[in-house]
Amino acid sequence: MKRATIFFFLLYFLFVFSVFAQTSEITNGLSYLTSTQNPDGSWGNETTNTEILPSTVSVIETFQILNQTGTTSYDNAITWLQSQSLETTDYLSERIYVLSVAGTDLDLLISYLDELLFAWGGYDDYEVNNLDTTLALNTLNRIQYSDQDVISHALGYLLSTQNSDGGWGFKQGIESEIYYTALISSTLQQFQRTTSLATAINKATSYLIAHQNANGGFGTSPSTVYETSLAYIALVAQTTDATVLGKAINYLTSTQLSNGSWNDDPYSTALALRALANVKPNLSISSNDISFSNPTPTVGETITISANIKNTGSTQADGVVVYFYDGNPTAGGVFIGETTITSIPSFGSTQTSIQWMIPDGDNHTIFVKIDPLNIVIAGFCHKKYDKECSKNTTEKFIFLGQTRDKGLC
Repeated sequence: MKRATIFFFLLYFLFVFSVFAQTSEITNGLSYLTSTQNPDGSWGNETTNTEILPSTVSVIETFQILNQTGTTSYDNAITWLQSQSLETTDYLSERIYVLSVAGTDLDLLISYLDELLFAWGGYDDYEVNNLDTTLALNTLNRIQYSDQDVISHALGYLLSTQNSDGGWGFKQGIESEIYYTALISSTLQQFQRTTSLATAINKATSYLIAHQNANGGFGTSPSTVYETSLAYIALVAQTTDATVLGKAINYLTSTQLSNGSWNDDPYSTALALRALANVKPNLSISSNDISFSNPTPTVGETITISANIKNTGSTQADGVVVYFYDGNPTAGGVFIGETTITSIPSFGSTQTSIQWMIPDGDNHTIFVKIDPLNIVIAGFCHKKYDKECSKNTTEKFIFLGQTRDKGLC
């Protein structure tokens, strides 16, 4: 019987959920924030030691992350923030950060940050410090600030002030704290990883994990909601330790009050909601996760194509649909079939497979696509277009029983 010349060309899709799941915790938290907004559009009450500006900025950012920008509550908060006269680096940075999404003219605000280069502080009673520099860097990155010298020097300043234990304090020489370490790590993660930057982030990750409390929270005993939220946000993209991440989320969900808030505090509530929005699956497949029952089949033979789907996210993925095609599905590829994986646990994997009968002796290109919720973010591409490809796209060739990888695209 004629042996088919089968050319298996695998391009996999890395899927990361970008649509947050509106859980009851998130829904109730948003309801609390909406119901406690001040008549002028702000949040907080200085008579109860809740600072108005940080609380309002934090809520606005959370609304942006949770797609609540079309609401009256959000519009009123933006109007309030635009009316404030701010003269400190941290407040100016936070204002620019959230107003950049609202489309506000940034030239005047940026000019304040331009007065000090390379590191920030000194507008108020503080000298140059890690907090102001971090907030300024975070903001300049968001608005795609063009002067890379400023960005590079500011990053260098933060790297130079990291303590030997991997954490950061308010400024150089000050004892490390969860709050500053989490903020700075999250900011550094936004920039291209140089060796020194990657080392600093890894050290910060180790510091945070080592300082998780027995109840799953973070903070100098006792744990606090805001520090736990910031630590989780900093850790979720850096570790797959299900125990560390799971305990942090359990702490947050168990401390939510019946009115939907955390500590009856809009600042803590906004940060907790932001952390919960990061509890999501992260599905992927690599070349080593694909196998074929017979890479050199004969015409008419039925083979099994197997795919091991991994979930490196911090929550279970349900109803994961996997598609198999003979040829590029966007260019007339023939649909072989689909399978549905009931669930893939967090930090786990599940294998699925499908049968395919070899139709002829021609070359064939097999495409495997992960498409949960019918949303695929990362595209597929050919090696020659590597500059446009997802960095996680891998090409695998199986031909006449020999398997080789062409590396990362």
